[in-house]
Amino acid sequence: MHSPKLRVLLVSLALCWGGANAAPNADLVLRNGAIYTVEPGKTWVEAVAVKDGKYVAVGRNADVTKWIGKNTQVVDLAGAMAMPGLNDVHQHPLEGGYESLYSCNIPANAAFEAMLEQIKRCVEKAEPGDWIVGGSWGSQHIDRLASLEGLKALDDVTAGHPTFLRDDTYHNRWVNSEALRRANITATTANPEGGIIVKDAKTNQPVGLVKEFAAFHPIEALIPPRSKERLQKAAAAAIAINNGFGITGIQDAFSSEGYLKVWNTLDRGTGVNAWLIGSMPAMPAPDPTERYGQALIDARHEFRTEHVRPDFAKLFLDGVPPARTSFFIKPYLEDAAHGAHFHGEANYSQKQLTDMLAKLDKQGIPVKMHATGDASVRLALDAIAEVRARNGAHGPRHHIAHASFVAPEDIARFKQLNVVADESPMLWFPTGLWYAIVAAIGQERALHFWPMKDLLKSGALLAGGSDWPAGQDTPNPWIGIEGMVTRRNPTGEVPGALWPEQAISLSEALRAYTLSSAKAMGLEKTTGSIKPGKSADLIVLDRHLFKIPADQIDQVAVQRTYFQGRLVYERPAQAKTP
Repeated sequence: MHSPKLRVLLVSLALCWGGANAAPNADLVLRNGAIYTVEPGKTWVEAVAVKDGKYVAVGRNADVTKWIGKNTQVVDLAGAMAMPGLNDVHQHPLEGGYESLYSCNIPANAAFEAMLEQIKRCVEKAEPGDWIVGGSWGSQHIDRLASLEGLKALDDVTAGHPTFLRDDTYHNRWVNSEALRRANITATTANPEGGIIVKDAKTNQPVGLVKEFAAFHPIEALIPPRSKERLQKAAAAAIAINNGFGITGIQDAFSSEGYLKVWNTLDRGTGVNAWLIGSMPAMPAPDPTERYGQALIDARHEFRTEHVRPDFAKLFLDGVPPARTSFFIKPYLEDAAHGAHFHGEANYSQKQLTDMLAKLDKQGIPVKMHATGDASVRLALDAIAEVRARNGAHGPRHHIAHASFVAPEDIARFKQLNVVADESPMLWFPTGLWYAIVAAIGQERALHFWPMKDLLKSGALLAGGSDWPAGQDTPNPWIGIEGMVTRRNPTGEVPGALWPEQAISLSEALRAYTLSSAKAMGLEKTTGSIKPGKSADLIVLDRHLFKIPADQIDQVAVQRTYFQGRLVYERPAQAKTP
């Protein structure tokens, strides 16, 4: 006979042994689907099982049966296509959320008169003394805005309200006379370093067009600060908007200290239903009271949560082509303001950039570098090459953001130097912005815009993003994915194809928005594909992407979005496809 204590011990051991050999119940099972995993060798499966927010089984329907218990939620996909949640490698989510809730929203493709009408409607709703803030006006209007006639047109519809409107590149602002007056910008005001206050050639009076951050920050600083309550609502709205498009991973391309505080507060409260990777400014931030550069990088762990990860730094090497602030190897087209031999300018010398990168690289901080001209892309690659020689070849994977114009001889260097081609915004097709670029550098050069296929063939890591709200007023990734595949404008607003030879396959485009973007963001072990052990970030679509014409990809609707196995978005019943 065993003693009572020994019997208890034997029973406990038996229970433990049996529990170790029996599969525990899953929290969630999805079966009977066409599930695209983005994993080589097992690209398509029927079912997945999820436990504690991670995949525990991926395969056939039979493979998940043992995971089903009385408390398991079982979802019958009924043949629907599912795939990993998408990752947007370049976005400004807090700005996008705020604009969607509180700003004067102007479609980037609006004609000049339609734009003025929309501004007038915003003014009519404003309270006395309010600033009119918003955007975006299309870059195709930049020449018209660079005139006293353009300033008068804006003054006529703003009724004395100070007005501050951004363009579709996010690098330029259109302001009215009242805003200029309040900022004390006059004919004698000099251009700040790194910025341009456009003035009339005859009178030298400012015309209301200000280019680049250094020029418009003094005006922006006069706008009453956004309340904490509004910023928190904007952050929550941004995540909800992204989830609705199937996005479960976001790299915030400019994460000031103030913005990181907002994300930290949200995740510690109701939660951030996405992986949020921060890019801390390595240069002075708009708010002089906030930390930036090394001070912010040293303090980054103050803002870290499960979902908020301030792991990157951010630098701007140049501006944007329509404003002639990008840095090019060959000169811009001749104009009265710049002459015949103007190439644009970089914000840093080779030595300055190399020294900054080397310090961050040694700390293990990857850097996202804005570079739109081919000369600034080369500057970034040259600096990274020096850093690799100085610090070793296995440092962090740095990003060249946009990389829209790349000299052919520089294509292979992305792979050689382990540099990410951050391909955003989603304008890989003809748009009004593209026509504004044509006006600056000529059609022949402008046609060679975003060499995605060449980058992929060279072995470069290509990651997809939106740059929302710059570029367009939605983070909808399906527009960008279709543009990658067709090189045509999904909206049909601008005809033709843009460098169709650079079109890539649907599987390549989906990889750019899933596993490749996760890898670029440092999340490849966490998300980006459907594999046991990874976070259960999954979306269910209303149609099978591989069974529809490519020109219908932008019409795809996400039916459900799961983040860490939790349902964070469900399409309203009345909106579902019959």
